[in-house]
Amino acid sequence: MRVTWRILLVVMAVVGLVCNWATAAAPLNPPVYFTVQSNLALVLYYGWRLLGRDTSATLKGAVTLYLVITGLVAHFVLTGGANPLLLFPDGSGDDVRDLGSLLLHYVTPIMALADWLLFDRSRRLGWTDPLKWLAYPLAYAVFALGRGALLAPGTARRYPYPFLDVDRLGYDGVAVQAVVLAVVFAVLGYALIALRRIGAPAAETVTAPS
Repeated sequence: MRVTWRILLVVMAVVGLVCNWATAAAPLNPPVYFTVQSNLALVLYYGWRLLGRDTSATLKGAVTLYLVITGLVAHFVLTGGANPLLLFPDGSGDDVRDLGSLLLHYVTPIMALADWLLFDRSRRLGWTDPLKWLAYPLAYAVFALGRGALLAPGTARRYPYPFLDVDRLGYDGVAVQAVVLAVVFAVLGYALIALRRIGAPAAETVTAPS
């Protein structure tokens, strides 16, 4: 069951990434997005696990959090809570792009969360892990802002996400958004640990790292 689930998870991510790249205006555009980066991390992580290699619960938690962030930001921030079923191919001419968006924003985050809740339940996590997991989103924000600063004003999608749009919000506005999102992401990280503990084997404990 576990192996089959993870094979399917990797396949969904790969298909979504291929669809995304196939419909991109330029081949260097997709890697700019957190969505693509988080799904690439998923492919690498679960591909490694499928090869029979072990990893820490901390690394799995990080990958899971980034996928959950991808799904929640896409649903509540980028689409305003629109019905994701509308992304199903409908013959509009954007079917490949829509399929990729559905897979990367909804299917892989939900499947990764399910894997987190169902498998590897006996592995230990530290209470500081959710704070460590914030390092990558912070690095991504620095990357996105630095890239935007190097592009000419008016460049299409100069900033990949509206909450990082310096042209519209200014650096002070972006800083406020970043702090709010960091708090939300930390809460999500602790929620992942809490959900994992519900019904977990008695041997599992969450302890501070030694």
